[in-house]
Amino acid sequence: MSRYLTSAVEQALWSLLQLGVNLVLIRLIAPGEYGAFVFWSSSAFILSSVQNALTVVHVQVLPPGDGTGGERRAVERLMFVVNLLFLVAVAGGVLATNAVLAARASPLVAPAAALFVAGFLLQQYVRAVLFSRGRPVAATIQTAVVLALAVTLIGGAALARLPLSANAALFGLGAVYAVVGMAGAVRAGRGQGGGLDWRRLPEYVAYARQSAWIFLGVITTEILTRYFVFAVLAAHGPVALATLSATQLLTRPIPLLASSWSMVARNDLANRREADDRGAFLRLLAVALVGGTFVAAVWTGLVFFGWAEISRYLFGGKYLSDGWLVPLWGVAAAVSFGQVAISAGLQVLRAFRALAIANTVAAAAAVAAVTILINRMGDSGAIIGAATGQAIELVVMSAILLRLLSRPRADRSPPRSAG
Repeated sequence: MSRYLTSAVEQALWSLLQLGVNLVLIRLIAPGEYGAFVFWSSSAFILSSVQNALTVVHVQVLPPGDGTGGERRAVERLMFVVNLLFLVAVAGGVLATNAVLAARASPLVAPAAALFVAGFLLQQYVRAVLFSRGRPVAATIQTAVVLALAVTLIGGAALARLPLSANAALFGLGAVYAVVGMAGAVRAGRGQGGGLDWRRLPEYVAYARQSAWIFLGVITTEILTRYFVFAVLAAHGPVALATLSATQLLTRPIPLLASSWSMVARNDLANRREADDRGAFLRLLAVALVGGTFVAAVWTGLVFFGWAEISRYLFGGKYLSDGWLVPLWGVAAAVSFGQVAISAGLQVLRAFRALAIANTVAAAAAVAAVTILINRMGDSGAIIGAATGQAIELVVMSAILLRLLSRPRADRSPPRSAG
């Protein structure tokens, strides 16, 4: 229980960071600038899911350990090299995208997004490795340092009334993420032999076979959860996106809490998998589903009934008339919590192919629903469409999980990749 509580504290710090940054930007910069920030931060989260598919999942499904010996050491060293190459490619891609946007005089131009996205991904990778090792306290300290530095930097700029823009905010946060991420990577690599072992890169081919299915799964999951961002941006522009993001802001801790739970629960689920204790495996997931639904309902109610005060004191009077969108976001957040919980169970069972297929079906439904409803219902259609796809995925994933656990262990355990 202490590990779950520590993870919850870490996630609370992470949520406080995201909440604080967004509140400052909502109050102090124009809606169009805030929409640009949302675009790049959403892109970073999408790329984080790609990073998970390429590297993080292969570490998370291992039994916990300190990373200095055995299979974990070998896998961690290989995945760090792959992740480093991924970060370089991402930074180059963001710079190239900004060049295209600048040529089109787009309001989304923010060259500092290259530093922001790369730094964010590095910090997230180290954070995930620490959790997979069973070290939530170390992960919590790292997140606390990020929060302290971000508050000092952006909070100080706000108090000093320095001009803020999306690009300036991305640069400041990117610098914080990069510094903490690099320091964390150095600490995590102690005892592993030092240096980058580029010669082992060919071994990644064995993992890439699983990563192909994981990649399909995470891309379709991101379509489920973030397609509305790009659909609204294309249909109605950055100001409409700012409205949706502001009304969603205070419900975001719900799926983040699910992510926090899964960081620790994967270790426990892996132990139950190794012990072939299917009953305990299902009970852990069931408790998460019930608890997540309860938390989502209570928290959404508090945000909805307090929206007038939230708008007045936190948003500077902005978005007062948009509070009716909050319950829709609450439903979507509750479904998202369930998605994360069941997905963690399927990943621990290494059911990557089945998970990818479920995600693909649901993503197609979400794209169709969002596209149709956003034109007929406006902003609310984007939320309802996304929640529809997420609910379909939750049902399909649950059916797959129950079917897998009903089989004998030999029939439901795919062979491990070499490495």
